[in-house]
Amino acid sequence: LSVSSEEYLGGLCDLTGEVGRYAVARGTVRDKESVKLCLDTNKSIQNALKIMGKLPGSIGKKQTALIRSVENLERMIYELSLMEMTGREVVTAVEDSPEDIGGD
Repeated sequence: LSVSSEEYLGGLCDLTGEVGRYAVARGTVRDKESVKLCLDTNKSIQNALKIMGKLPGSIGKKQTALIRSVENLERMIYELSLMEMTGREVVTAVEDSPEDIGGD
């Protein structure tokens, strides 16, 4: 399977969108730890792309979506922290069930 650098980086950027969607699902059950892991994952990809400097093709457009995703996850962590501070229950770790990850 031959994949160009642009295709690979584009796929990696698309992956961050899926990670963000998973984080939203975990956030709805107040699983702060999983949301934090998703944020760390997206930030790692974002930082790796920054280090690369000039990126091929249309990756710049996808990078904008990645920046927004990181900002949204940071906001979600903040909101979960506020909930935790007001005494609402925030889950620190939850085992995935098939329903949580889109399975049957």
